[in-house]
Amino acid sequence: MKLVSLHIYHFGGLKDCRITFENKGLQVLYGENEAGKTTLMDFIRCMFYGFPTKSQNQRRYEPKDGNRMGGKITVQHHVHGTWTIERIARSTVTGDVTVYDETGLQKEYSFLIQLLDGMEQSLYTGAFCFGLDGLQKLDKLSSEELGNFLLSTALSGDRDLLDIEQTFEKKQALLFKKAGKKPIINEKLEQLSSSAKSLQLLKEKNESYQTLTNEKAGQEKDLERIKQELTEIQTELFSNKRLLELKPVLQKYKQLDVEISSHDSESFHFPENGLLQYEEWRKEYSRLKSELAYTDSRIQNAEAELRSVISNEQIIMYENEIKRLFNYLPEYEHLFNQLQELQLHIHSLRNEESELYDEIGETWTEEELKDLSLSLSSLHLLEDLIKQHEQNEDKKTRLEGELEDSRIKLERLEAEEAKQKANLLSEEEYATYQHSNHNQTRKLPFYTTLLPIISSVLLMWSGWISNHSLVMFGGVLLLIISLVLSVLYLKKNQSGEEMPKHVHHRLLEDEVKRKQWLELSLQLSNENNIYVQLAKRLDYLEVEEASVWDHAKRWASDNGYKGNLDRLFVSGYMKRVLQLKSLLRQRNEAEKKAQDIAVKQSNYEEKASSLSLSWGEEFQEDTKSWINSCYAELEKQLKNQSRVEHLQQNKNELNEQKDELEKKISFIDDQIRSLWDVAKVSNEADFYVKGKNKERFGKLIEERETLYNQLISLGFSKDEIVVMAEKVTVNYDTTLHHISILEEQVQEKQKRYDEKVEAKGKLDWELTKLLEDGSYSENLHRYEMLKEEWNTLVKKWASLRLAQHALSKVKEDYQKTKLPAVLETSSVYFSKITESEYQSIAFTDKNELMVVKDGIGFYPHELSRGTAEQVYLAIRLAVAYHAGPRDFPILMDDIAVNFDGARTKRTLQLIQEAAIDRQVLFFTCHKHIASTVPSVPVIHWPHQSVTAEM
Repeated sequence: MKLVSLHIYHFGGLKDCRITFENKGLQVLYGENEAGKTTLMDFIRCMFYGFPTKSQNQRRYEPKDGNRMGGKITVQHHVHGTWTIERIARSTVTGDVTVYDETGLQKEYSFLIQLLDGMEQSLYTGAFCFGLDGLQKLDKLSSEELGNFLLSTALSGDRDLLDIEQTFEKKQALLFKKAGKKPIINEKLEQLSSSAKSLQLLKEKNESYQTLTNEKAGQEKDLERIKQELTEIQTELFSNKRLLELKPVLQKYKQLDVEISSHDSESFHFPENGLLQYEEWRKEYSRLKSELAYTDSRIQNAEAELRSVISNEQIIMYENEIKRLFNYLPEYEHLFNQLQELQLHIHSLRNEESELYDEIGETWTEEELKDLSLSLSSLHLLEDLIKQHEQNEDKKTRLEGELEDSRIKLERLEAEEAKQKANLLSEEEYATYQHSNHNQTRKLPFYTTLLPIISSVLLMWSGWISNHSLVMFGGVLLLIISLVLSVLYLKKNQSGEEMPKHVHHRLLEDEVKRKQWLELSLQLSNENNIYVQLAKRLDYLEVEEASVWDHAKRWASDNGYKGNLDRLFVSGYMKRVLQLKSLLRQRNEAEKKAQDIAVKQSNYEEKASSLSLSWGEEFQEDTKSWINSCYAELEKQLKNQSRVEHLQQNKNELNEQKDELEKKISFIDDQIRSLWDVAKVSNEADFYVKGKNKERFGKLIEERETLYNQLISLGFSKDEIVVMAEKVTVNYDTTLHHISILEEQVQEKQKRYDEKVEAKGKLDWELTKLLEDGSYSENLHRYEMLKEEWNTLVKKWASLRLAQHALSKVKEDYQKTKLPAVLETSSVYFSKITESEYQSIAFTDKNELMVVKDGIGFYPHELSRGTAEQVYLAIRLAVAYHAGPRDFPILMDDIAVNFDGARTKRTLQLIQEAAIDRQVLFFTCHKHIASTVPSVPVIHWPHQSVTAEM
């Protein structure tokens, strides 16, 4: 089965998202953190197996906006074809699922199991859909637990098998243990044995039961009567003792009542909260008096400060002019600094002009430089003339050298030619030798006469062999002609005269020398032509040079150049003339700017001098210092003026505040007099005395009311409180005597009650001994019930025992058959990841996982986290290869984050190899993963609609 595409309607934070997948192979799905990669993996799982219920320990992706979660996923099955699985959270908890094909044909839910090739969710989440959290579980397990965990994963995809096996053991232990007491079957067995023994004893305990029952009833009636009498006496004793406990309160209540009755009614004539009001008015009066004295002192200080301020009104009259000059002072300083910089610049320009004049070697006047007008086209034309001149000079130098070389070579060849010519035969000698040589017939070798004869014989033989008469006839004719010519040739050679050998040698020697002379003559003629051509080219070059000079003169006339014409062709000459012209322009501009600055400075100084004359202040030569001093004085006077205004305003405010304080003091004085009038006193001492008395009377009332409320809260009425107060004060001795009598009665009654209780206890004990095991029929019924429960528990324990035995057999069979293949495949995968650093993965006899490196075994907890996770990944891939369908897609969520670069690359190459015939979706938030396997398609997430890209 392969994933074709998916469409997320609503799932967690994802909404209306579409993805199209490649048909097979490794595909990288890249997205940043919190982009929804894990959500996407859970969406695929939920489409296959349903949404998790609320009771399951899995995250539910219900959308926050209230929409129903759901979506669809299209898969392609190698047998059933292309189908779409659509699941929406509606009526059922796991979601309503619809399975339909491209034509709209729908199938039942059972068909979905066929599409998934019968794969259970545990195997899917264990070997086909896992992430980093699954890899990091290894750090929390011991070696034995890790071995069991991986073995369980190989069998069922997760820890289900191990959990089932442990569950069987726990349930059996809860039911029965050989030497145990707490298990249920052990307890039931003890109860059954005890019940059987008690059945025998019950027959002997029924004779004295009725007698003891009647005696017990009489004892209970006596106990009830004595208990009632004892309770009445104890209640009365408790009430009297409670009086003693409340004695301080009741005595205080009685004392307060007597003191309140003794107060005169005249003391009630006092204002409510009079002392508190009086104290507050006195505090306010004292505060206002202090504030009034402080205000007077501040008014005096303000008047003294006003008198001390000295004001110069004349300088304030010229405030605007001084500020204007002061604000322009930075500009003045800037002009001063700028003038100095310009003077230095002008001096520097003059130095540069002098240096340029020295380099040029002639002096140019300013008028000549101004008349020199050079445009870009004229400079370009001058550059062309300079290039032509330099090229002509180069050509001239080269041609003159070549011409001199040709002249030397020509002279040498002429000398050699004359010398060679002198060694030749004279005309007369050559004619004589030539005549002798003309009469001589050249002899040919003998074999030349045999060649035609041999050829004719071969031709005749060829015609005879091939039965071709024409060829044979041609051979005969050729033979006849050859014989005739040979005879004639031999006769001619015999009749010829022999030429002397020295004549022949001399002619050959002269012929060789004549050839050498002819060669030298040709070389001489050729070199002469070269010399003439070089001379002509040199003449043409002088014409071109003259033309260049004419153009240079015309250029100098057109552009106002009045210098030496030869210097125009000096490299860099005109560039320095232009620099000189630029320096002259810069110097003129700088000098003009310096004049303007000097004028501005002069104007500013004239304004400052005019201001000093206007208000009679002596002007200083240092304009800056004078302006600064004037501005400082102005600032001082402005501050004095502002301070005078502020002091005057402050004085007015203080006077207003003083009037307000005096009014408040008068009002408070009236309020104090009013309190005295209400209290009917004329001075402060009498007011305080009367106020204290009133305050004490109020406290007595409040204290008595508090005690009264406490006694009421204890359940006493007003009349009972009065009587109780009399008992603990006036009749205290009588109350003590009555309490002692009640205590004696309580002791007597308690003694009789204890005797009756002891007698009743003996009867209860005897009856309990008779009835502690119940009746015979009840114990028989209980015995049968215990026996039935015991049989049921034994059957349940036996079924668990058989199931565990069957599970052990399945586990043992798997270890002998499929597990070796899984371990072999995982060993190959792990070796590839570590580049053969580790050779294999195996289980020990104790069912503990180990990896082998150079013959040495290592437990997972002895490995680094990354290496242990690589072991886990290798086993997961091996389980997926052996346990599930070969083409079922695998989903991995950033399982290589703890791997180094080299192992990450090898891991991805291994996954790519495993993904030849199946889909593998690799979810990651690391960009370098895509570059590690550049040929793998990359799906960029989260776009609402994404497709795989190369």
